[in-house]
Amino acid sequence: MIFRYCNLCYQNISVSIINLRKYGKRVSTKRFKKHEVKKREAFTAEERKSKTPIILCKRPMFNFYQGDIYSKYEEIPLNSKGWNRSDSKGDHFCIYPEKTLTLDEDIKMSTFEKFDLDPSLCKKLQEIGHTTPLKIQECAIPKILSGLNTVIAAETGCGKTMAYLIPLIDQILNWKPMLERPLNSPLGLIVTPSRELAIQIGEEAKKLSNGLGISTKILIGGKTKRLVSRLPMDDVDLVVASFGVISKLTTFKIYKLYCVKHIVLDEADALFHESFDGKLNVFMNRLQIAHEPIIDENGMPKNAQLTLASATMPQRISEVLGSIVNVDSLVKVVTEQLHRISVPQTFVRLGPSQKPYQLLKFIKPKVKSKEPVIIFSNNIATCDFINMFLNDCGINNICLNGNMPLELKQGKYQEFKNGKVNVLSTTNIGSRGLDTVMVRHILNYEFPMDTADYIHRCGRVGRVGSHQDCKIVNFISSALEIKMAQKIERAIRKRKPIPIFNIMKEKIEDDLEPLFSPDDGQEDDIIQDINDEGSIPY
Repeated sequence: MIFRYCNLCYQNISVSIINLRKYGKRVSTKRFKKHEVKKREAFTAEERKSKTPIILCKRPMFNFYQGDIYSKYEEIPLNSKGWNRSDSKGDHFCIYPEKTLTLDEDIKMSTFEKFDLDPSLCKKLQEIGHTTPLKIQECAIPKILSGLNTVIAAETGCGKTMAYLIPLIDQILNWKPMLERPLNSPLGLIVTPSRELAIQIGEEAKKLSNGLGISTKILIGGKTKRLVSRLPMDDVDLVVASFGVISKLTTFKIYKLYCVKHIVLDEADALFHESFDGKLNVFMNRLQIAHEPIIDENGMPKNAQLTLASATMPQRISEVLGSIVNVDSLVKVVTEQLHRISVPQTFVRLGPSQKPYQLLKFIKPKVKSKEPVIIFSNNIATCDFINMFLNDCGINNICLNGNMPLELKQGKYQEFKNGKVNVLSTTNIGSRGLDTVMVRHILNYEFPMDTADYIHRCGRVGRVGSHQDCKIVNFISSALEIKMAQKIERAIRKRKPIPIFNIMKEKIEDDLEPLFSPDDGQEDDIIQDINDEGSIPY
């Protein structure tokens, strides 16, 4: 009996001690966390004016400043970590760029004459206002002029197009007198994944080559059989074309590729996408790409030179081009700002039903002050909804998406570009190939599920010549959008570039608009006069 009572006493004491330990542990943890939060808040209030912010949050304890670092084994605190909870609606954080798009002091004193370009080309550059090379041009032009196969990977709007156009025009000026060619046999070829991008690049090429004796032609479209029957035969030096039409025209031997000495694949990351189903590999096999520059006795290169240009580092290069060119021969020209935030961005946690109201709240002051805005959606249905919703609310806007026929696209974008309408609702089709220097605000009504789409959308602002106070707002509501926001916030806090990811491909590919609308079923165009607005299909 005594043993039994002692055992009972022993157990009661043990349970009390255990409970006491648990309670003490719980209390001490709470006090520790509370103390840390208060310390962080006090630190933020004192240092806010003296420190440069990188991330500012609604909850100051998650603020992140230049000079702040996390240890290797420390868990990185994310403001968006708890955004899967319903009570997180209304939370937000802002990301600020660490560097701005400016010219370095040594480049400011540089000129294009240092590259030993043709004098007529240098004069033309001065006439159109290009007097000083940008940083990407300073790095890329010498490598391309030396005949090297080059990859130009740089943020959108930093001058990539002119970085390869200038040396390409200079090369054509040198090659043209040396080689007798049949009709429709260009020396230079620029291939793009979309018609809009082909027109934008072609416009720049025509401005640069006008008056230099170089014939430039832009090819876009789809019903190639009509082109085969009525295509004019010309002495063309440079062709800028969307991939679908140039692939078909070269298949029918309407355009010959054996005289091409330099081919450029612009937006190479998009051309390497699986949606092209190996057609690019077949097309590129029609060219003889040199592993290294080989010059004949007349000073002409024996094979073609390859240049890839992209706002993201192209993926699948070895898979697509491994049998065509020695991948190791590709010289990379990469900027420091690649895959980094270059324009202030705000991430706002919302519920799906809150988006229309927040859209109106965001758009009304912009319309009142006549500031151009682009609203991006992931699919055509949402794009059309935004267009109709804003119209019902008395806000004039235009809509662009891949399902619209060509005749509806014509002139639409010119209304936005010319300031007749200040709001554009579009899908990913509007993220590439549009001249958006006048745009000041981007709204991702639906957040993109692919790094490339995200970078290209953001690249519509913060370009060379854009306004200095451009901003981007991202509405975050679904679980996948929260996951994307967390990936971006974590990368910024680690001071690393935005990682390459494609949640769309794995999760919601069937619900989204195709990356690029097919050429078949669309009208064909050969643009001769780029100044004619009626000839531009958007």
